[in-house]
Amino acid sequence: MVSYVIPNLANACRILSLVTESEQGLSLTELEQRLAVPRTTAFRILQTLCQEQVLEKHGKRYLVGAQLFKMGLSLLSSQRLQQQALPMLQQLALKTGLSCHLAMPHAQGALLVEVCDSLNPMRLAARPGTVAHFNCSAAGKVFLAFHHFDQLAAMAADGLFKQRTKNSLTQLPELTTELQRVLARGYASDELEYHDDVRCLAVPIRNSQGNVVAAVGVTGPSMLFCQHQHSVLIASVKQTAIDIALSTYRPQLVANSARG
Repeated sequence: MVSYVIPNLANACRILSLVTESEQGLSLTELEQRLAVPRTTAFRILQTLCQEQVLEKHGKRYLVGAQLFKMGLSLLSSQRLQQQALPMLQQLALKTGLSCHLAMPHAQGALLVEVCDSLNPMRLAARPGTVAHFNCSAAGKVFLAFHHFDQLAAMAADGLFKQRTKNSLTQLPELTTELQRVLARGYASDELEYHDDVRCLAVPIRNSQGNVVAAVGVTGPSMLFCQHQHSVLIASVKQTAIDIALSTYRPQLVANSARG
């Protein structure tokens, strides 16, 4: 495995660790001495990290940059989102009898990060860590509609749209029309498009700026979906998405409401 290590990338990681551990930042000389690398190498790595806004130079010292702060805050936000979502997913699974999941955007589709199985023996939800294809999963369609609507042609050319069943939408005209429906009605559905006889419904979760950062979905055999009044099921999933967003990004509103 050592032969696959990129030395300067490893040095860049070490520089980031050293700088983040130092409240006052570190100078080029201090980093050169601690890393035991040539001064020119350390300087070039620092220049690259500053260009990417991962570090910032103040006088002679290098400090944590805006992009690194943003990455850290994003990670903390994602972890909080998962923690807040889990009990609400459990409640939704009990209420609907369907398996429920929390999905996050991924370069290849929708990444399932939390899954709560229903008590029904016919549960069919995928496991956490699964990346569901964009075009034939409900959560994937949510992210296509809200994040990638103007990039469909390029994504199709890159082979990101998969034919899972005969119902999978892979052609741009029909997929575009479907995504327009998603934007208009505020939810996406998988109508036997990922697995035969399995349906799914997903709703976007928005952060405090109104940006779609995740999706909450319900999955189950088509027969179980038919037992629900469609409008009631949609309302339940939408309310769960709102509750997750409020508890994650607007906890004070939730606290004030509880006191009231």
